Amino acid sequence: MRINEKTNIWDVMDIFNRKWCIVTMKDGRKERLYVVDVDYETFGYDMIIYNYTGSDSYGIDDIPFSKIDEIVINGDYL
Repeated sequence: MRINEKTNIWDVMDIFNRKWCIVTMKDGRKERLYVVDVDYETFGYDMIIYNYTGSDSYGIDDIPFSKIDEIVINGDYL
């Protein structure tokens, strides 16, 4: 899924929440991470909260939608 200013936070949550994903940043970097939550209230911007362990109980950091180019479920990535 391409992420842009029209991306709906609930669509991202429905598809990627609590799943291993490949996130491509706008600078071209790719990261394999586990999406723990999708949030917008904490800091006033849409973001994914993630970790590298697959735990549903905590996130280690967030990535604002504004830095993300694309998210795919791990396994859907070629």
